[in-house]
Amino acid sequence: MVGMEDSPALSPDGKAVAFVAPFGARRHIWIRMLAGGAPLRITNDDADHQHPRWAPDSTSLIYYSPSATEGETGTLWEIAVLGGTPRRLFDAITGGDLSHDGKRIAAFQIRNGRVELALAARDGSGASRALALPAGCLYSYPRWAPGDGSIAMECISMYSFDSLLYVVPAVGGTVRELLHGSSFRGLSWLSDGSGLVYGSAAESTVLYPPVYNLRTIGLDGKADRQLTFGDVSYVDPDVQGASRLIVSRVRIQSDIWKFETGGTPSANTSSAVRITHQTGQAQVPSVSPDGAELVYLSDSGGHGNLWVSKVDGSAPRPITFERDPDIAIGVPIWAPRGNRIVFIRSQMGKTSEWLVNSDATGLHELIPQGAGATWSGDGQWVYYTVRNKDAFCIEKVPVEGGAPSPVRCDGALPSAVSPDNSTLYYTGPAALGAVAQWNYLRKASPESGPPQPLVRVAGLRIPVKATMFNPVLSPDGKWLAVPLIDGPSSNIWLAPSAGGPLLPITDFGQRPVLIARRVSWSPDGTQMYAAVAETDADVVLLNGLLPTHR
Repeated sequence: MVGMEDSPALSPDGKAVAFVAPFGARRHIWIRMLAGGAPLRITNDDADHQHPRWAPDSTSLIYYSPSATEGETGTLWEIAVLGGTPRRLFDAITGGDLSHDGKRIAAFQIRNGRVELALAARDGSGASRALALPAGCLYSYPRWAPGDGSIAMECISMYSFDSLLYVVPAVGGTVRELLHGSSFRGLSWLSDGSGLVYGSAAESTVLYPPVYNLRTIGLDGKADRQLTFGDVSYVDPDVQGASRLIVSRVRIQSDIWKFETGGTPSANTSSAVRITHQTGQAQVPSVSPDGAELVYLSDSGGHGNLWVSKVDGSAPRPITFERDPDIAIGVPIWAPRGNRIVFIRSQMGKTSEWLVNSDATGLHELIPQGAGATWSGDGQWVYYTVRNKDAFCIEKVPVEGGAPSPVRCDGALPSAVSPDNSTLYYTGPAALGAVAQWNYLRKASPESGPPQPLVRVAGLRIPVKATMFNPVLSPDGKWLAVPLIDGPSSNIWLAPSAGGPLLPITDFGQRPVLIARRVSWSPDGTQMYAAVAETDADVVLLNGLLPTHR
């Protein structure tokens, strides 16, 4: 198949692989025999499906379907390997996993506003155990250990580049942190239970998305080492037996493109102009206030750094010169006036915001701990989000120096400030930890005043990470632009700042492209700049790669 195949799962009998791939505008569960032959689609309803996991006897699968209705959680289902009518199991907020004895399912649920790991009977009857989990995370990938004595899971911080791998005893006990890193994607136990294989963005210095390689770590937190290398990502590993490992292999190449905003979505897309010509990644552009230059993140030279060029892509020059593989930078945003640029700097789970001038001078830290920066309309303040215990709060700090000022503390991430500074636009998830739940765009005037809802978007439509919902305000203050996933592709959409339905600006059809994180308007609002990534993902079987940790 051509396109995006992910979330592979190898059958326990070693004869078949299940995976997720698009069909029309939906993502479905497919099965293919390892001996060859055409893949078989086993889900057929008008819904999205994710995270297939095999039953121990290889005759059926469980999978997850997110809810299409606001306020409702998704559902775990079981279906026979040859398809048919699926059987509903129970509500959950992400995919689950079947125990090796086939009797229990581990999945995440929300109870009393908190995320819990629920262990239920396979038929979905009452949870035999529910474990409360630390707040502020997007939880995913629950995986039973061989012998079913423990469960591993992934926790991704809501608003920073910070991820953890947790292990918890299935019969009782506390959550134990196994590993801390910048970003993980998928995990699986080694067949002897001595450790984990996981997808890691360690040493990747671009962020939207990063490059993931496979790593392995012992259950004691030692012997962490890399298994794959290069510029191709390996994610969603699944181990069967002592040496068989199946993964999704993802190739991405991105450049900055310019789109007109006044035509139809198809016309805007067909007339787009390519600005950069990278062999690797160019991401998250931001245009200068005079419209003459743009800043973007590029891995040219081997490390992600900020570059400035003319808006036609000519005369590119770096303005940061980072070389430390443990440091990643990104999301440059040009001030609405002058030559200052604010950007993220992430190191070992700590996210800070820095300033640099477009001529590479004036580099310094502005916000020691925070994320999601945006400028005030006059360019005198930078708004950002910090974590305050279990809540996420917006603060602002004067660019010329001084103490931060609190703005609001309702789980929000600043998105934009109106040109006259009168209105704050901000986003936030409907429920902490619910990776597939709804995200909201709201506005408040004054900035600490009561919120007015504008748009709600399912987390699954947000590229790369469900909390990267970051609409960008047009120069006239009338529209907010944001990239959203549309089936196998993603497009730029507009939300009216006065309220109303979303409107598309581009239409890539069935092309597997990714537009991630943030776009940028030209000063007159007639054009838009975005990083467009051509993507391809295949399911591959790797043999002889796995160690043991005993």
